[in-house]
Amino acid sequence: MLDPYDRRHLMEILRPPEGYSLDFAIGTTFSLDLLALLTTPLSFTIFEAECESRTPDPLALFESLRRYAGKICIFCHAGRIHIPKEYGQPFYSLLEGSVFQALPQSGDGSFHPKIWALRYTSLNEPVAYRFLCLSRNLTYDRSWDTALVFDGILADRENAFASNHPIGDFLASLPGMVEEGLPEDLQNRINRMQYEIRRVAFDLPSGFEKVAFHPLGIDNKKANPISGRIDRMLVVSPFLTESSLNRLASLGKESVLVSRLDSMQKVPADCLRRFSELFCLKDDAILEEDGSDNANPGPAPTHIETEQAFVEDNLDGLHVKLYVADAGREGRIWTGSANATDAAFRRNIEFLVELRGKKKYCGVDAVLNGGKETEDGKLAGLRILLDPVAISDVPIIDENEPLKHLANEARNALVKAGLSARVSQDADEHFSIFIDGGISYIPDEASVTCRPITLPKARAIHLSAGLIIHAEFKQLLVREISAFFAFDLTVRSGGKSLTEGFVLKLPLEGAPEDRYERILRDMLKDKSQVLRLMLLILSLERGSDPADILAEGSGFAEAWKWRTGEPPGIVPLFECMVRAVARDPQRIDELNSLIQDLKGHLETRDLLPDGLDEIWGPIWEARKMMGGVVHEEN
Repeated sequence: MLDPYDRRHLMEILRPPEGYSLDFAIGTTFSLDLLALLTTPLSFTIFEAECESRTPDPLALFESLRRYAGKICIFCHAGRIHIPKEYGQPFYSLLEGSVFQALPQSGDGSFHPKIWALRYTSLNEPVAYRFLCLSRNLTYDRSWDTALVFDGILADRENAFASNHPIGDFLASLPGMVEEGLPEDLQNRINRMQYEIRRVAFDLPSGFEKVAFHPLGIDNKKANPISGRIDRMLVVSPFLTESSLNRLASLGKESVLVSRLDSMQKVPADCLRRFSELFCLKDDAILEEDGSDNANPGPAPTHIETEQAFVEDNLDGLHVKLYVADAGREGRIWTGSANATDAAFRRNIEFLVELRGKKKYCGVDAVLNGGKETEDGKLAGLRILLDPVAISDVPIIDENEPLKHLANEARNALVKAGLSARVSQDADEHFSIFIDGGISYIPDEASVTCRPITLPKARAIHLSAGLIIHAEFKQLLVREISAFFAFDLTVRSGGKSLTEGFVLKLPLEGAPEDRYERILRDMLKDKSQVLRLMLLILSLERGSDPADILAEGSGFAEAWKWRTGEPPGIVPLFECMVRAVARDPQRIDELNSLIQDLKGHLETRDLLPDGLDEIWGPIWEARKMMGGVVHEEN
């Protein structure tokens, strides 16, 4: 976390420990990129090579979503979901049960925490937990952030660890921030995790001796965790307010501030002079684009459109929220989601973690100057990424602030309008979506259009304030049905205009119950694809002896490497069936569901691989003899 050369991707730190598989994951984020969430389930499968590809195999993506979308629960600030560029992407519908829009109960702050709590299970080992405290949102923004990772084992004890109560309290508070509530099964899973995580013996990161967890904004908790003995302080925050900086500067002497240049230019000079040094990130500190950015998974989109997202999102550069203090011989570090602003510490829902250790390892100088030499002999601290900043006596005024205020008014009105969507089927196998509800207020300076995210902007419908909304989208295919709706908002004032786009997930009624099966059938074009999907379904979980699954001669190893050209044939499929019967019979049940679904439809029954009946019969009979079969053969 403190070494700028120790860089990791979210995919890597979500990956289950060796021998474990994901049981359930809870994540929180201010803003959400649906494309980033779409590829997240790949972290929990043995298809992890797909994470490194700019165009992951759509079948592998579909199978990972089918397995894990229901095991992921993401909370984001309502009205802060990005509009995807791809409007021909049907896979987003598989995420509808994973995304929940949250608002602080106070009503005037933001839901801004960035944490993950993950529960992993194994066949022979105790339940394991991982807790992540991040400074970045679940997006593809290319910025410098911090990632703090705690691993631990669920202890066999009745009493909780007192230090973990803040994590449990935070998880328990999440459902209460979702206006429409959560399904009962998800609520039960969250209840179990908030109970168990209090009994997890987390390992401290190397070099630290104490830890304290600080959720902000829940249960009227207003106490500022950055308090106590502080002799000197390093503040790293992309966003700033004058009063917050004045408080932080007053806590110690010769303190240091690192921020974005544009943020510091808005702060009065007298406030900045309270810090002994000012820095911003070097222009060349942005990482070169790599294969993990801007992934384009799934079927090729029909079209791509450019949307303007929120000003606070898509940050290149500094996005770290880090507070480091010298306290005698001790060093103290707070990291997480809270900016050095009044909103972060007074109104928002945030999460910070405090770590303590020896000052020489985690004090201000240790973080700034480092203790590890690079190849050229220089110390690898944060300072090598920074440029000094000169104070300007004339603060810069953001001329777009009135437009941003109007845009926020309009967005908040749409978030609180309580809109919902209904699906009806037409006589010609097409569908229509109706938006129900009313919008009490939209500023006169604002105009709003709306559409399902599966449709292009040309098919958007204009919305106006009123008690009854008349919005209907006709002649839709099954893959165009979505609970995610894109809202394009434009505000005009004083001869200027500002455009923002965002997504709301609306309650959706009347969608076909077999919508996901229809999407899959629409993807399958030939026997080669069906065979590959069967191999994916038969692949075991990580906790089912993954090293042996991929062993040479197992059948799956050779089959998995195949992507194009001649398929591997029916023999590897049979070998994988045999292994699944012995080690994970659920895979056989799910394969049977696919086989029966394809057989039951005229357009797909001829796509089943040649020779399947000969090998499938004995396998299915063996599975039925084991008992507990969920799906019987038609």
